[in-house]
Amino acid sequence: MLFGYSTLSDRFENSSDRESTVFRGPANWFTLTVPGALRLKQTDAFIEVHRRAQHTESVHTDRSEQWSMTLYTAWIDVDEPQTHPPVFNPSTLFPKVSRSQTEPPLSISGRCQTWSGRSVQARSDAWWSVLLRLKSTYEWRLWVIEHDRIMVVASLQSAAGCRLDRDTLELCESLLNSLQFSDLPAMPPELFRREVLQLAQKHFPLLQVRTSGSFNVQLGESEINLSNFYRSYLQDPARLKRIVLPGLTTVVRLQEWGPDQLMPPLSTVCDRIMPMLYPDQDAEQGLSEFVKVPWVGGLSVMFVIDEDDTYRFVHRRMLGTWQLTVEEVEEIAIRNLDRFADQHPLEVTAVGESGRTRMLVPLEPNAYNSVRLLGRQLHRRLREILGPELVIGVPNRDFFVAVSLEHPDLVRQVHQRVLQDYQSMHHPLTNRLLVISADGVSEYCEPPPSPAP
Repeated sequence: MLFGYSTLSDRFENSSDRESTVFRGPANWFTLTVPGALRLKQTDAFIEVHRRAQHTESVHTDRSEQWSMTLYTAWIDVDEPQTHPPVFNPSTLFPKVSRSQTEPPLSISGRCQTWSGRSVQARSDAWWSVLLRLKSTYEWRLWVIEHDRIMVVASLQSAAGCRLDRDTLELCESLLNSLQFSDLPAMPPELFRREVLQLAQKHFPLLQVRTSGSFNVQLGESEINLSNFYRSYLQDPARLKRIVLPGLTTVVRLQEWGPDQLMPPLSTVCDRIMPMLYPDQDAEQGLSEFVKVPWVGGLSVMFVIDEDDTYRFVHRRMLGTWQLTVEEVEEIAIRNLDRFADQHPLEVTAVGESGRTRMLVPLEPNAYNSVRLLGRQLHRRLREILGPELVIGVPNRDFFVAVSLEHPDLVRQVHQRVLQDYQSMHHPLTNRLLVISADGVSEYCEPPPSPAP
């Protein structure tokens, strides 16, 4: 048995039916309720706000709609007073201020300062602009919001020679008034690493502990990358110790193993060798000493020894000890995967109507959920349910989503969700989509939009 069904539910709501969406800020520090007329794009600590085009072929001729809005977010480290922002001067962002005044604060929790004003745009160096004495002004509005250790600076600016109309101001203010801050904001990565170091020093005082690499810690003889720990921590900042300490303890325990445990005989681990999907980039950089086989979608198949509460990767040196080729290890792993699938039927949530399934996802997360896609039996069952060709998203190790190609709008919605989940979930795999067909698994190429009638 491959599947057990739960009750129907739609995890991916139809965004076209909603007037607003929820946007999560960096490190889940806050959420914003985004009106349907706006769209947000996040790049590092900056969030760009744009008006959503109503018709892809329309051209806006109303210059009052030519504006730009940017949100900047930062963590205020109370242990370093110099990082706390001084009294804010609007001219820092808008030089050559010709008019400035304070405005009523937003209706949100936390400290908020608001200014409005007008500035003169920097003059061109062209000789003719000097002769004509061209000056172009623009209007702006600035909000500085502080809540706990989080600071948000939002700036709205009109195009040169334009004014900020009331509709634009109300639209942008409604976005900012929807700010909901986290009760326990997660620390930024470097402060998180500092906490992990202190935790390791406290629990393993006999081992040398230090920072290493861009986001690693050195614990005794082992170097640990903190990326997956940090992703889990972002989902629940109150559980930092319970998230990190078991992983550190496992690393220390492995350092205490003897030769037979580090290089075990094949007979003792043969039935516990399993395949595991892994991003190509990570497999090349941090796991180059381990056995891997290229797959599709920027992924490789690696091999692990299941240790009940954890797993460790199969090292290339083990092949020599076991006198096996990579192909033979892969054959063993796939055989074990098939047995695992028989003993642990995949329970899924199916979405559809009128007896036709459009999409399904695993009901519960599991470390071997995504790697089940290597099994041909699962391919056959998915194609029986969703049609001869279907799209697969694998944003992380524990989760996948399968969608019928008969619903292109749903495929696009799922792709957006996969992009989001890939950024936030622990053990990320790929933000690309895959296709399962009679020919096997390949990377999905989104078809070009249909020409306008």
